Amino acid sequence: MMHRMRRCRDMLLPAVLVVPIVLAAPMAPIASAQFYDLDGAYRCLQTPDAACAEGLRERPQPASPSASAAAKAPSLEQAIAKVRAKTAGPAEIALLEKQAAANEPRAVEVLAWCKLNGIGTASDALAAYWLYRQAAALGVPNARRNQVAIFEHRLTSEERQQAAARENQQ
Repeated sequence: MMHRMRRCRDMLLPAVLVVPIVLAAPMAPIASAQFYDLDGAYRCLQTPDAACAEGLRERPQPASPSASAAAKAPSLEQAIAKVRAKTAGPAEIALLEKQAAANEPRAVEVLAWCKLNGIGTASDALAAYWLYRQAAALGVPNARRNQVAIFEHRLTSEERQQAAARENQQ
């Protein structure tokens, strides 16, 4: 008999805990949703009234797709692809300059190439020389060889003197 009472008590205990939760549920506020009414939207287009104006004020305006696309900066991979296609513009050059300032090896090398060949920026062999020096210090393969080639074939005698003087100062 005692065993039956314990079993009955064990079965009733979960029910005693669940009942207050179920009773409290109707006291919670009921969620309501507003659905877009096509007939109402058409009515608002034909004969707008105060209710239409209020409905339009409460509705959030969607973001302009052109504004969000313009705000998105290119990735390093996209910038490199545009340099390869020789279509890099100010946004890609700005990204490369920012990444090069942070010592990103690929960005330094690609920016040096852009400066040397005038892709997306004015051609500047001396700037390319220094960028290839930075790339060589970062371990970019062939960067030192490219720096020497610029020194020997692309710099004027005045630019060579400037480079040599700066190299001696460092």
